[in-house]
Amino acid sequence: GIALGPNGQVFVADADLGRVVLLDHGGRGVGVIGRDQLQRPTGLAWDANAALLYVADTQAHQIKVFDMTGRLVRTLGRRGEGPGEFNFPTYLALAPGSLVVADTMNARVQLIPLDGSGPPRVLGGRGTRVGDMVRPKGVAVDGEGNLYAVESYYDHLLVFDQRGRFLLPIGGTGKQLGSFFLPGGVWVDGRNRVFVADTFNGRIAVF
Repeated sequence: GIALGPNGQVFVADADLGRVVLLDHGGRGVGVIGRDQLQRPTGLAWDANAALLYVADTQAHQIKVFDMTGRLVRTLGRRGEGPGEFNFPTYLALAPGSLVVADTMNARVQLIPLDGSGPPRVLGGRGTRVGDMVRPKGVAVDGEGNLYAVESYYDHLLVFDQRGRFLLPIGGTGKQLGSFFLPGGVWVDGRNRVFVADTFNGRIAVF
């Protein structure tokens, strides 16, 4: 995972070394976060308003929150299937008031309130219909509050509205334009263009 940080800096999750590296705008390493505190960091999300970095520690089944000094501020969740619990969480995104978590091995996406008020909202679940999830990975949110989730097993990009209602699937298995083969990540830019890492097709799809 990567995340845009302050002042043009970039956070990079180094899963095997168990740390997050901070790069400056020229690509030079200027800091390390989570050393000896992360087992296998994957997804990242930077909250510019609170100056906090959210890290999905996949192997620990937790979300860990750090400030810019590298101090561990708090830890969210534990292994389980209940609301607010995780089973190998991977990718993260920020929605208005919520942290979006791809709770991958629980086959769902959770929206965790940033202020701690109320229970998490759960999207998706195991099933064989289009719109169900088996291996959700990348997550992103657009300027209208719509949520995008990569369903890597079914090779779909699933779209939900801000109330969590399933809107439509995009893609499906294939090599033609608009199809995917084991997609991984998704990101939405400031113009609401949607970028999908179409992993086994070796390309980035743009919508």
